[in-house]
Amino acid sequence: MSRIVLKISGEALKDNETVSNNKLKMIYETINILKSDNHHIAIVIGGGNLFRGREHEEMNSVTADTIGMLASVMNALYLHDYLESKSTPSIVVTPFNFPDLVPNYTNEEIMNLSNDHIIIFGGGIGKSGYSTDSGVVLASDKIKADLIIKMTNVDGVYDSDPRKNPNAHKYTTLTYDEVINNNLQVMDLNAVLDCKEKKRQIIVMNFQEYFKILDILKGESIGTIIKE
Repeated sequence: MSRIVLKISGEALKDNETVSNNKLKMIYETINILKSDNHHIAIVIGGGNLFRGREHEEMNSVTADTIGMLASVMNALYLHDYLESKSTPSIVVTPFNFPDLVPNYTNEEIMNLSNDHIIIFGGGIGKSGYSTDSGVVLASDKIKADLIIKMTNVDGVYDSDPRKNPNAHKYTTLTYDEVINNNLQVMDLNAVLDCKEKKRQIIVMNFQEYFKILDILKGESIGTIIKE
């Protein structure tokens, strides 16, 4: 049994619609697989399917970041509603004060609820200039997780973009120092440094291969494992 934070990008939720029910179902099935192995789960969700601040250079950067954080909260609410429809208890946690929309929880309440609820973190850390990657580290602190699984559109970490370079090399294991020294785009640098300091292990895997998640936890070389 362990406590796991799943990082899911907003773009991973998108098919032909802004938020795909098929992708929400994949998250639900991932949760069920992990719960069957007695893991406690938190999810940090991005907002890139709704709004990507970096794509709006004409906007004030703080405004663009704020809209991006609100997009992340919207995705968290989408997921919460879907899980509740499947009788899977969940709560949404944000760094903002939305008393009429989203309840506020103390750290102690979040920790206690994580025993039998899926904790969905939306809005990153609530500060401009930080991506939801930093929210992953914060979420791992709040539920005392020692493992982060980043679910993306590729099957691990490569030395270049495999969608553009057919000869890109995939890493099966990496150290934090290798990620930092080689400027590998796993997560934001600050988040990687925090994970290194707090000894959080990171696994990068393809969201479409969610059904292999227990194989990865057992050490199968399917994605990329990052550790000391």
